[in-house]
Amino acid sequence: MTVRRSGKLSVVVLTSIPLGVEVAAALRRRPEVGRLTLLTAPAAPGKSVASLVRDTLRYEGVPGLLTAVIRRLRKAVGLHDGMPLAVLARGCPDVPHYALDRFHSETCLARMRTVAPDLGVVVGTHILRSDLYSIPRLGCINLHLGAAPDFRGSSPAFYEMLEAVPEVGVTIHRVTDTLDGGNILLQERCPLEIAPEGDPILYLRRYVADVLCPNGVRLMAEAVAAIAQGTHVETAQDPRRAHTNRRATWALKCELRRRVAGRRAPVPPFPATRLTYGATKP
Repeated sequence: MTVRRSGKLSVVVLTSIPLGVEVAAALRRRPEVGRLTLLTAPAAPGKSVASLVRDTLRYEGVPGLLTAVIRRLRKAVGLHDGMPLAVLARGCPDVPHYALDRFHSETCLARMRTVAPDLGVVVGTHILRSDLYSIPRLGCINLHLGAAPDFRGSSPAFYEMLEAVPEVGVTIHRVTDTLDGGNILLQERCPLEIAPEGDPILYLRRYVADVLCPNGVRLMAEAVAAIAQGTHVETAQDPRRAHTNRRATWALKCELRRRVAGRRAPVPPFPATRLTYGATKP
């Protein structure tokens, strides 16, 4: 696997989430990156209202469904809880942005072939097929918030806290047909509170946003730079340790709250010993 003599890579970023735009902005600042292109598409396109309601109840419970309804109402009257990707992408004014309906479409494949990138960078998309991720000359690499191979899949930091693992990994790996199963280029671990104060679900949201995401952006930029310089090292994952987690359901979130509450329980005091003062021997 070789890079261009100039050391600058043509990179395409594929993403469905704001974090991907942050990665694109970080890559734009790297001297090793030449032409940069941003492709975005919905994470789960084409779902019916019934499917959305069912999924929301399964993963977020009744409180999540009420939140989703309020969000829809706010959007209907012109209020938004977050900026769309198209708006966020304006933060990279010199990066061409193409908003697509689906990644697995002829339009997307044609765009990828036209761009003809050296490297693809994947952040927060659904599972990609090989006819897409094999187009870049050097293949694609993915940002995974978890320590592969032990914690592959969804819900970053959730299963670590559930299992009382006091750290969470951030992994940059090759994109292959196996979910989060490609060779690892970089991996770091961040400490995690396994019995935080307050609601552990809210803690995890802050932890992902404030700890995992910034470190993921940094690691991805470092990995791309290493590939451009030809200094990257790839390590195959041990399939015997592989475990893939599904998205945490509402029932699992209730179980996490129960376990964390149990970890916070105070140690019971020693049984009180009755002391008698001033007693004399018969």
